Amino acid sequence: MKNRFLCGVLAFVLVGLSLPVSAQDARVAGQVKLRQSAYTVLGAQMGIMAGMVQGRAPYDAKAFQVAADRAAFMATVVPDVFPAGSMNPSSKAKAELWNNAAEFQKLMKDMQTRTAALVTAAKSGNLETIKPAFGATGASCKACHDKYKAD
Repeated sequence: MKNRFLCGVLAFVLVGLSLPVSAQDARVAGQVKLRQSAYTVLGAQMGIMAGMVQGRAPYDAKAFQVAADRAAFMATVVPDVFPAGSMNPSSKAKAELWNNAAEFQKLMKDMQTRTAALVTAAKSGNLETIKPAFGATGASCKACHDKYKAD
């Protein structure tokens, strides 16, 4: 009887100790899902604009402006979806990202600057004015992906 009681207490303690880990795992999984969603939206906007810039889709100044505005907004969101401790095996973010937080934030700031410049260029309605700004935006995304995204 005493052994069953001790086994029950031990099981209760082990379950109790695993709850914070499970809650932590759920929080991290939620952060990863939020991060992936933010990048899905950002990537979709870049894809819309890329089609127009590369001539695969007809240039539509209004649609381009909307996509540029959305990309610039998402660029303000993305840095916030990498909180400390949110590394997860299902994420494509490399571990080095958290070890180089200052450099990562600098790359994020560059992306924000480039997407804001893209919004300004898009307001011109001139595709030839937009192309260099779009290229610079894409380069800022690539700089971070090359360093901190696992393929």
